[in-house]
Amino acid sequence: MNKTFYIEEYAKNIPLFLSENKTGHVHSVFSNGLNIRFGERLLYIGTTKNGRLPFGAHISKMVCGQVLQEIDSQYPVIWNKKDRTISFNNGTITLSFENAIVYENSIRISGEIDTMSKSIETLLVSLLKYDAMTGLDVPIESFVLDYLQGKTASEALDNPLYIQLMKLSDSLFIEDKEACITALRYLLGRGKGLTPSGDDHIVGLLAVQGACHSFTSTLNEAVLSLVEHESITTDVAKEYLYYAANGQFSSTVISVIEHLIENIDELPTKLEDLLAVGHSSGVDTIFGILFGLLAWRRKSICQKK
Repeated sequence: MNKTFYIEEYAKNIPLFLSENKTGHVHSVFSNGLNIRFGERLLYIGTTKNGRLPFGAHISKMVCGQVLQEIDSQYPVIWNKKDRTISFNNGTITLSFENAIVYENSIRISGEIDTMSKSIETLLVSLLKYDAMTGLDVPIESFVLDYLQGKTASEALDNPLYIQLMKLSDSLFIEDKEACITALRYLLGRGKGLTPSGDDHIVGLLAVQGACHSFTSTLNEAVLSLVEHESITTDVAKEYLYYAANGQFSSTVISVIEHLIENIDELPTKLEDLLAVGHSSGVDTIFGILFGLLAWRRKSICQKK
């Protein structure tokens, strides 16, 4: 018996890469959804547990449970452009885009990084209430203190991660793509999970860039170069990084960034929403946002001396 289910909402860019690749395959399956590989891109079909994703087509929790129970990953997944459907199991399971709502994953407002930096303390307090360490075991409070006090890479020779963070920080304001790539190579893929902690840090940093464009475009170019040409991290992390480098993020990240610019009173609630994502992804993404703001603050302090 054939069954048809309905997608409730999807990211604006999805029809484009589906039209270019009508046949795909199941890439990975989770409790709240699955990823399908179409050509070079992943399509996530599942709930909004982690927010609306830039490569997501979202369904209800009930529908998700039924779909996950019935699909067989050995069959190809077919996109039918005319009917706007995705079919599984030789067409016995169909997901329809009919009447689905389209959403965008870009940051809708721009802001000054000086304004955003005024909320550094709020970010720090939220992180410390949730976890004192990042997924890469960076002690958040001591890192912030050392960083703002001007600790240099040469003073942190016993901590390779700290050295690379310093190098990445320096590269944000100069046109040195190789220096940026070197630091990124150390961070990307470092840590556990489908989106390693180092990758989440960079997504957070790119979110700051997406809101205020205060760093050179070298950062975005270097990230894209690595995720498109090197097997540097997981497929899922590459997908998030690809979209982040192109200015698109999950709705939970966007909400934090936009509340750093406006409605600051509601920022702690939005931070809690992001902190709830994954085992440490929320913490690591917020640390990346914090790192971007700290880099700007430190640069400003150095210029005043």
